[in-house]
Amino acid sequence: MYTKKRLSTVLMLICLGGGPASLIAADAKQADSKVAEAQTTIAAAEEARKKAASVDSEWRDTADFIKEAKAALEAGKPDDAIRLAKIAEDQGNLGYEQGYSQRNLQLPSYFKVDTTTSSVASPAAMEMKGHKITPSLASVAVMHNGEMVSIGRSTGDNTEIPKAYSHTDRECPPFCIQPMSISPGVETIGELEVLDYLQRITNGDPTVLVVDSRTPDWRVRGTIPGSVNIPWNKINLNLNGSFGNHEEAETLDDILHNQFHARKANGKWDFRNAKTLVLFCNGIWCPQSAANIRTLTKLGYPAYKLKWYRGGMQSWVSAGLTTVNK
Repeated sequence: MYTKKRLSTVLMLICLGGGPASLIAADAKQADSKVAEAQTTIAAAEEARKKAASVDSEWRDTADFIKEAKAALEAGKPDDAIRLAKIAEDQGNLGYEQGYSQRNLQLPSYFKVDTTTSSVASPAAMEMKGHKITPSLASVAVMHNGEMVSIGRSTGDNTEIPKAYSHTDRECPPFCIQPMSISPGVETIGELEVLDYLQRITNGDPTVLVVDSRTPDWRVRGTIPGSVNIPWNKINLNLNGSFGNHEEAETLDDILHNQFHARKANGKWDFRNAKTLVLFCNGIWCPQSAANIRTLTKLGYPAYKLKWYRGGMQSWVSAGLTTVNK
């Protein structure tokens, strides 16, 4: 039975001197064209997969999509084969782009893969499952409260973002989205840079401090290993640029002197030998670390000594990176 569209095609072919044989020939030609397109797309997908594999960045299900595409073609479903092969090709190209861009990532010489046993899955297990931090980095060992902790990626099939960070109904103010650049000269950094600073601290660099600006009730839900907790309200000026009482001012003086290694002379702060601070809080909607950075710059803390991990804990757990709760 012909549809209206097919019937009009038959009538047109008859008018042009053709007939059912011509229609069959046209169908065969169209089918051959689809098969050829499917074969070409599958070949392109296989090539993209090989390129991704050449830089150790092949997606784990790319080969499965290619296999399904070939099966669809064998079953006489070239459209399905094309669709599946295009998915595989896209994955291959994305994997290659990702792997190539990170292949020559120049990590510091001390940034070595941890091979010790820890509370997280072993680097060998992470590598076997493909859960690396970068193509060349399985995990990073850092010192936290006097103990070595291995930071890696989550490896369980049931791992997910904790409820504290999956919630999106956050009222503004105070939970407003923060800008990408918080203050002139202050660098906004990501997870790899945070790991770099943590590794420097672990290797004995006394000039760096990673600061969790959140209040203790948030820290016990999980924090970045190697960080220290200095609640944001202890490094905060009121709207008039002064403290509400002398105790607040004395607390900040103590932090600046004993934890940040700034020095005070003739009533003025000298930050030349102060530590480089990496500050973070809950995420891009959290104003706490941003408020601390603004306060410190007002006090004269050099912008180049301040680093802002804008993504904070929400980005950290979204990447599946290890947390501790003390």
